[in-house]
Amino acid sequence: MARVDNLAPTLHRPMPLHFETADLAVRDIQAEGVPALQALFEANPDYFVTVNGRPPEPDEAQREFEEFPPAHLPYGTRWFAGVFDRAGALRGSLILVSDLPARGVWHTALFFLAQELRGTGAALALHQALEAKAREGGAHWLRLAVIEGNGRAERFWARCGYQAVRVRDIVDASGQPRKARVMVKPLHGGLLADYLQRVPRDHPDSSLP
Repeated sequence: MARVDNLAPTLHRPMPLHFETADLAVRDIQAEGVPALQALFEANPDYFVTVNGRPPEPDEAQREFEEFPPAHLPYGTRWFAGVFDRAGALRGSLILVSDLPARGVWHTALFFLAQELRGTGAALALHQALEAKAREGGAHWLRLAVIEGNGRAERFWARCGYQAVRVRDIVDASGQPRKARVMVKPLHGGLLADYLQRVPRDHPDSSLP
């Protein structure tokens, strides 16, 4: 996979991802944790129906575990993490990628919580902790994509301070055409024009994949 030039050596030997809220802890999931994540996915199929147009496949968690950014995009470190409650039960998952697709831009590839945590404030607290972790790691922008028409997610990310910059045509896992809204958030007061200069592929008129 392509990587960002001149990154600090520690980004080539990833440190474990770990941060906490009052009720939840985020830490890396290794291969042995994938079956527990698969069980969580299967217990919460609505997310996958909304995003992928179908319930989770029997190997959904394994494919998420093995999927890395596409070769044409530079990146620093990819973390595959679980969200655990204070009793140690797996309640969600995060995939976070630093310096994708440009230095200082951290991309959230997955932000998943069990259904019973939605609407409780847990997601907002988790995002605030993620944002603090990204700032600490040198991020200047946070970036993600949300399926257009997923109103709950669009409202949540807007409430967190994200702005839409581009809509991309994609094909979901069920083979249906969809639109993905790319959204970004400045962490140090940056202007949107500055971001688009840094990441031209996210310009509204861009045709880059």
